Amino acid sequence: MKDSIKIPTALQICVDDVGWFIGSDDRYLSRPSRTGLTRRHAPEDYIAVNEIGKAIGQKIMCPLVLGEWDKDNILRGEVGVTFDPKNWDRASLLDLKLAQRCFEAAESSEYIEYAVHGVLHGNYDAEGKQITELECFKCINKDIDYSGYINNGDGLLTTQSEEEIAHRFDLFFKLYNTWGFKKKIRSYAAPNGLPRNLKSSDMLALASVLKKNGITYWANSWGQPVGYTEFIDGILYMEKCCNCRIPWNACDVDPDYVQDFVKESDPGTGTVMSTHWPNFLRFNPQNNLQNVDKWAAFFKRQSEIFGLMISKDIAFAGSQCVYHTYSKIDCCDKKIRIDISDCIAKGKDYLSGELYLSLKNDVIPASVNGGNIELYETHNEFKTYKITHTSDVIEITVE
Repeated sequence: MKDSIKIPTALQICVDDVGWFIGSDDRYLSRPSRTGLTRRHAPEDYIAVNEIGKAIGQKIMCPLVLGEWDKDNILRGEVGVTFDPKNWDRASLLDLKLAQRCFEAAESSEYIEYAVHGVLHGNYDAEGKQITELECFKCINKDIDYSGYINNGDGLLTTQSEEEIAHRFDLFFKLYNTWGFKKKIRSYAAPNGLPRNLKSSDMLALASVLKKNGITYWANSWGQPVGYTEFIDGILYMEKCCNCRIPWNACDVDPDYVQDFVKESDPGTGTVMSTHWPNFLRFNPQNNLQNVDKWAAFFKRQSEIFGLMISKDIAFAGSQCVYHTYSKIDCCDKKIRIDISDCIAKGKDYLSGELYLSLKNDVIPASVNGGNIELYETHNEFKTYKITHTSDVIEITVE
């Protein structure tokens, strides 16, 4: 019976790099990679993300990059933050009418949930040469010859000081508030992932800044196993999953041919799906909505995978992630025993009080002690139930 029982993960989409106006990858000029899209971004690009979220009932996590929104040249003179610190003049280049339309499209969206990504997605030397795109990290040796692109696998990076990280977050929120963005930000994704040579203890300065800014959810690629979860100074960290293998800069993607997020036979199931903004866009923005139904069908297909469900938002995903990771399930004599005491001990602040459980169709719940059970979703080969628990141990008797 145990193979017919799973606490599913709740698939949460994370769309990195939302907020750029210029799409082009300009690393050859020692500037940001941006979205890699060979056109300018438009209001229709925000609308596309909103419509996909609406189609599947999910507030999509959208980590923002806000440096190109700098209508007041707040970043002028900020050494390390921009590729032209002395002469930074985004104000003269920004199309304010276009920016206002993009702002309105993003702010009016019910299904776009902002997250922090970065200011300009990187670090630059005093002359504006790009060192790395990992904004909150720096070279271990300040005298190192960093010619070439330093990324999260080079082993050459360490964490910026807490003061420097805090300053960059202050700049991000200054840009955010200058425009009048109103949505509460509660999640974070560091640009280009986390350096794989660093440990959790190396992330404490970053975690401290996140906490001070009211951020409680953290999703990144860190070279960890699929489904890796931990609490870093009380912040829920969830490893992004890249099984779908969509190139970061790919647009005009046909969802019919995208690989599934997970296979039922896989040993681990992740929570956060790693994607980038262009993946959901068409080259011609006026055609963006043509693929919404196909993306909805793709996520419907994922929801039919035993062990997976579709999240409603990052908090929903985080709660189910804690239940999935830390619950203990035992089966004996037509009884399913779920011990969630470890969930409560490790992450009680993240728990909604509602645990979701998937059972193959041959396992039918008859009664429950320690909570209330109700049918949540019906799928081809299984059903998912919502359990509102009232005890640390839930015991389900099955027919």
